[in-house]
Amino acid sequence: MTYRRDFKDKGLSTLGDSLINFIYSLALSEFTGRPTGGRVPNSSLAIAIERAKLRHLVPPRTDKHGRGDIAEAIIAYAWLEGAFTIEEAVEVLRANFTEDVLHPYRSKEALGMALGELLRFIGERLSL
Repeated sequence: MTYRRDFKDKGLSTLGDSLINFIYSLALSEFTGRPTGGRVPNSSLAIAIERAKLRHLVPPRTDKHGRGDIAEAIIAYAWLEGAFTIEEAVEVLRANFTEDVLHPYRSKEALGMALGELLRFIGERLSL
């Protein structure tokens, strides 16, 4: 099935929110060596959009929440189109984690950097 490539679609961003939280939780569980769950903050997704050089997909004057929604929509769209598997996403994220993802003050930036690599990977697969 082919999906509409509209990264402002609320349905895609809602699916992407659940998907990225699941991927993050799996990667974090592997990183810490114990089952754990987590939520990806919009600020980390906004950082990831910038790091992946996908800012051209974001309308001007979009706040960090809006940038986070677009990042989530990109992730959902790419997964629905078969551009990556959950396992690939977990591996990319896990490979780019540093100890800072566990730090109470530096975690958002560290997670944004790791997510930037995931979005770069996705961007290459989708030719964004």
